[in-house]
Amino acid sequence: MATIPKGKKPKPQSGSKRPDPYSYPLPVDMVRVAEPVEDDLMGVLGWVMAVILVALMLPLLAFMYLDILETKAQAKQQLEKVEKLRREIERKNRDKTPDAFADNPVFDRVRKPLSLRMPRPDKLE
Repeated sequence: MATIPKGKKPKPQSGSKRPDPYSYPLPVDMVRVAEPVEDDLMGVLGWVMAVILVALMLPLLAFMYLDILETKAQAKQQLEKVEKLRREIERKNRDKTPDAFADNPVFDRVRKPLSLRMPRPDKLE
């Protein structure tokens, strides 16, 4: 490859008139291409459908949320009632006084005969 003298531009080898293939002039006035009316209509229709969907879904979600909160509160009340009844039954069983001998756990044990020395009547005199 030969050296090029200073100030001269190299000649294109491919036969094109431009030495730099990437330097294209930018167009000053761009012509607007008309978009079809169907594209505009579909865009507007899409936005309308999205708004309707949001307008229907928000109240539905709000009702579901309120229903869940109400159900949660009812479940909590029922759980508190069950716990109160359980504590009451446990307290009743703990403090229970036996109504009969069979109910009293003390009488379920085997009893030893009572061995007290009793004075005989002949020695009392």
